[in-house]
Amino acid sequence: MVSMSSRMVEIADFPSVSLSNTRSLYVYLPPSYHENTEKHYAVLYMHDGQHVFSADERGGSWDMHVTADRLVSEGRMEEIIIVGIATVPHQRLNEYFHDNPRMHQVFDPPFAGERYETFIIEEVMPYINQNFRTLRGPEHTAMMGSSAGGIVTYNIGFRRPDVFGSIAVMSPYFVKAHFDERGELNEHPFYERYGTHPNLRVWLDMGGAEGVFMEKYARKEAERLVQDGFVPGEDLMLFLDPGAAHSQSDWAGRAQAPLLYFFGNIGEPVSIKLYGDDIAGVIGPVKQLNPVITYDSGFVQTLMNGAYHVESPELLTILPDGTLKPRTPGSTRITLQMGSLSADKEITIIEELPEFVKVAIEVKVPPATPASPMIYAGFEIPYSGEGIYRGSAMVPHGLSFTFKVSRGFGLHEKIGDPQVKRRSFTASSDLELFYEVEDWDV
Repeated sequence: MVSMSSRMVEIADFPSVSLSNTRSLYVYLPPSYHENTEKHYAVLYMHDGQHVFSADERGGSWDMHVTADRLVSEGRMEEIIIVGIATVPHQRLNEYFHDNPRMHQVFDPPFAGERYETFIIEEVMPYINQNFRTLRGPEHTAMMGSSAGGIVTYNIGFRRPDVFGSIAVMSPYFVKAHFDERGELNEHPFYERYGTHPNLRVWLDMGGAEGVFMEKYARKEAERLVQDGFVPGEDLMLFLDPGAAHSQSDWAGRAQAPLLYFFGNIGEPVSIKLYGDDIAGVIGPVKQLNPVITYDSGFVQTLMNGAYHVESPELLTILPDGTLKPRTPGSTRITLQMGSLSADKEITIIEELPEFVKVAIEVKVPPATPASPMIYAGFEIPYSGEGIYRGSAMVPHGLSFTFKVSRGFGLHEKIGDPQVKRRSFTASSDLELFYEVEDWDV
């Protein structure tokens, strides 16, 4: 079934031979599509298609049609077609995970990533090319996805650069990081590195308050891609988004950057700002600054290597990648210069910072809440009885969490105060936190 407004098309019950199931495809057509009938357009394919243009009970909308229309109207981006490929209930991780030996150490099979890849390339793309006026070839074809949709984008991009010339890997689920029953953090990387440098443009990002989806995972992969031959600012863009959580609204908020990178003009840098902890220990966890460049187009990126100056180098040195190397306690100012732009930050060095801090959380839920052994409040909290959940974890120093209390995928709390849309905390010291859930979204 095909339903169509002037520029939004839903192809319902689109069948897959490769996956033996059906789903909806959602297609955004650019402003001139019906007027300029001889013109053909580049195409962006997106995962979790049910959230690309609208919200549902499981999550918010990326509003990609709004962002694309705005960038086109501003003259910053060429017109494109966007195809949102919906997920099939209870098959999302199965379809988004390619098989590799590490996967079997962390998750239970089956892993249908290869068949999902075939579905897109051999079933979805031929249908889109046949029914819409598309430009063909990798230089006109991009893919975007977040979380598990980020890892499947990464895999398909590196496996098939002959098809996709640009990939946006947003908040990728590269590592299963979780707190065990003792509250200790366990990290299990499960993605496959390719060690290649195909003709591919890569956008890679992570939010600064995604909890166990840590900035370091995106940064480390970006550094490895540079070792493979990618050039930051050219065929690789990294953005560590300060304060951003693991949510559709945060991905929607930065989606304009990869759109500009793939299909537009990123413009000229207008400012640079240094983010990151302002305290470091001679003994303790390694701290790394996040220099964010903002452009006149709204484009943003993290500078991977910069020219830093330390006011008191006897206290602290800093590597070009922003890694702090404290020498002795004190306070000093760091300055970053990039052309005519500069940014500075005061850093305090103390003798020792803890690698981990203890975060204890108690959550009270409404009486009618269905029984559940665990609830999520930044990390999993076990049931203690009488509508109370209590738990604790040893959290890496400085790690930030922004979240809603949840009792399952898509089953979030309803926050009554419109000014407080989400909970947040930063593990800069031992914490005891109490949250009360007023009601649940339905």
